[in-house]
Amino acid sequence: MKLISTLALLIFPLGAAAEGIDLTVSGVRSDVGQALVAVFDSAQAFDRLDFEKVAGFAALPAQRGSLAHHFTGLNAGPYAIFLFHDENSDEDLNVRGWTLLEGIGASGADAPGDEPSFAEAAFAPGPVTVKLHYGQ
Repeated sequence: MKLISTLALLIFPLGAAAEGIDLTVSGVRSDVGQALVAVFDSAQAFDRLDFEKVAGFAALPAQRGSLAHHFTGLNAGPYAIFLFHDENSDEDLNVRGWTLLEGIGASGADAPGDEPSFAEAAFAPGPVTVKLHYGQ
């Protein structure tokens, strides 16, 4: 019995559960405006981008290069993130025709045209990096 307890501690160490989400946003093209970040814990809300049903939200002052933010209290997961760089601070993702004028990103989206489902974007609490993609 003691051997099983010891093995369990090695496989599942105490305190190993992540506390919250440590988000890094990469690829920020300017220090104008802000990054609006929505954290979802529901596939239906994420897949529909239903911002009234987010598990967490942050408006981060833009900084060229990368941004970092810690979300506390988001410890269960899975989660998925959608964000955009609101350069003109109008709280709307601006487009011209089919061309993005501001950057967007999502967890699980590695390329500019990626539109991951919740299952593809989902991650456990802990560190996550989301890259911004711009249309111009």
